Amino acid sequence: YKNQIICFKMKNILISIIAVFMTLGCSSNEYEEAAWNVVKEFNNNTTELTSFLEYYKTNGDREKYEAACFIIANMPGKYSLIGENQICDLNVVKSDSLIYSLETSFDIRNSSPFLKQYSFSQFLEYILPYRIFNEPLEYYWKSDCLRHFHSDEKSDIIKAAKEINSQVKIKLSIENYGDDIQSYSEIMSSKYGKCDDRTSLLVMALRANGIPAAYEFVPCWGSSNNGHSFVSIVLPDDSICPLQNQDEISSENYVHRKTPKIYRHMYSGKRPLKEKYFSPDMFCHNDIMDVTCMHNIGKREVKANIIGHNNGYNYLSVFSPSGWIPVARAKSEKFENIGTGTLTFANENSIEAIGLGDGILYLPISYLNDGSVIPVGNPMIVSDCFVCEIEPDTTNKESVILTRKYPLSLRIVDFARLMRFGTFEAANEKDFSDAVEIYKIKEIPESRLQTIEVKLDKPYRYVRYKRPKGTFSIAELRLLDADKNKLPYVPMECAILMADKDIIKVFDNDPLTYYELKASNLDIWVGMDLKRATDFTFIEFAPRNDDNSVYPGDMYELFYWNHKWISLGIQKAKDFNIKYDNVPKNALLWLRNLTRGHEERPFTYDGGNQVWW
Repeated sequence: YKNQIICFKMKNILISIIAVFMTLGCSSNEYEEAAWNVVKEFNNNTTELTSFLEYYKTNGDREKYEAACFIIANMPGKYSLIGENQICDLNVVKSDSLIYSLETSFDIRNSSPFLKQYSFSQFLEYILPYRIFNEPLEYYWKSDCLRHFHSDEKSDIIKAAKEINSQVKIKLSIENYGDDIQSYSEIMSSKYGKCDDRTSLLVMALRANGIPAAYEFVPCWGSSNNGHSFVSIVLPDDSICPLQNQDEISSENYVHRKTPKIYRHMYSGKRPLKEKYFSPDMFCHNDIMDVTCMHNIGKREVKANIIGHNNGYNYLSVFSPSGWIPVARAKSEKFENIGTGTLTFANENSIEAIGLGDGILYLPISYLNDGSVIPVGNPMIVSDCFVCEIEPDTTNKESVILTRKYPLSLRIVDFARLMRFGTFEAANEKDFSDAVEIYKIKEIPESRLQTIEVKLDKPYRYVRYKRPKGTFSIAELRLLDADKNKLPYVPMECAILMADKDIIKVFDNDPLTYYELKASNLDIWVGMDLKRATDFTFIEFAPRNDDNSVYPGDMYELFYWNHKWISLGIQKAKDFNIKYDNVPKNALLWLRNLTRGHEERPFTYDGGNQVWW
């Protein structure tokens, strides 16, 4: 009898032990404690968060419960950006929506021919998340994407990804730059957006097809005033295959400018610590990964000469007209994998603009607790071959003659090239049957408004600009008398353009608007009816351009950097250049147009030339 009791007790103990291990096996995972702590800490939406976790804790599927815990544990810091408002996911997510997204993700995992090669942690990071960046929340995109984007390729993941990439048709528009990132339905409806919108949509399309994909971004270029984003396929060994944008604006290599840093948006990340020091937005959520070393750009270690205030972290920042933008941070003076501005795949077609200096300009900064930026060192140029500081010589001055406020890109030069071999003709018959050539553009014209003096044999009533075949492109056309007064006229155009309302852009006195007709096999022309035979002395015309040249009549202010931007005075330009005297030698300079425009870049002055940074 005693033996029976002992056996019974041992049996109960064994059952209890098995039950404990079963419970641990079904529920315990590396994210569980953190997930439940999030539920306790963020009590505005406790019912929905608890319901989501309990649903998977009790259904016996260990992997799905771990995935649910991963989602909640890493949800702090995730938000939708709508206007200036951040709508935190923890306050608004619904249990049934999260369940739907998670179940769809596991269906993708089970059906994908590629995901069998990936670890569970890679699945959690690059397939499972219900959002990509800070787009407005919509949970159904994984299932809906398959209706629009699909590849029949089952063995080559890169080939499949490229096929899907080619199917994502979004027209990138300059007008969308600066807008908030759109939701899935907004992008699909409008078919317009910026590179962030296309990147977000492509990541969605790839993940929906079982292809692990990452949203990667350049926070700000080292040679222009905006940033960029693109998609990288994450391969089973964690190496990457970046994808180029397949659109009209950015058909170049996925990084095509000087690149200071490349980061990856992650769903996972360390919980933000309540530090006593201020952190700028990009760094405060700890949900980005520095992937600069994975890309084919020049990079190096940089030791900054920190000479000022240090408040927790040091940062390297790049120039923007609105203020210095942090792109890298370190707790010491040493920064890893800092971009040097070179591309390892560069060729003669990779040149970005005329007059760019060798390297990228950085300024070491720190922050006060109120978010104010403090310079903690001199501006520095970082290139493959050297690191040097820029410090003005205030005891030695020079005169500088400036022609632009922003570097001239080769893209803008190519627009001007479209006017080469164009001709200006004058006539007294409306059909130009008596036309005489008064000027021919034999070389690539300047990328700005230019004034050409012509000598007429007699007065003429009609004048036109004509380009034989090819792309027809022009931004401005005017006629001036001997005193450079504009002559009144009525616009004219050839028969093929009569129904095109955009032709008025040639005559609107706005150098940024233009008329362009792609690859015509016809002789296209636009012109002027002066209403009577008239003597004129000058033709003014402009090719399509960026309006960043110095422009007569505009007000300008020149600054140099000496621990802050210091003004060298305001002037009104009298010509297509402007002269400043008593400028410190070796200074970092910044020319601002106070009349119009927003594109500006810093430069140094060397041998009579502006060297752009």
